Amino acid sequence: MATEWRDIDLAVITVAGDIDAANTRVLLDYTLGKLLLCRRMILDLTGVGFFATDGYWALRTLGSRCVLADTEFTLLPGVRAGRTLRICEQADQHAH
Repeated sequence: MATEWRDIDLAVITVAGDIDAANTRVLLDYTLGKLLLCRRMILDLTGVGFFATDGYWALRTLGSRCVLADTEFTLLPGVRAGRTLRICEQADQHAH
């Protein structure tokens, strides 16, 4: 994970590798640590090779925290994470 500050209030967080049960908490802690430092956050997951369902719940948590902090949140899911996110979103909708 790496953060690039493209503007005084814009953090672009780039993630590469795999997101699974072993490191999902690390992803969440890292992104939440940047949250109060910016007004806009872009999370780039296009370099992620594997994205577990645990990552979906981490992104849901991050999204809700961004709303509370009044931070604009943009997700660039990429192919792998995008597929998992679509499946999780559909399952989540059917559960309600």
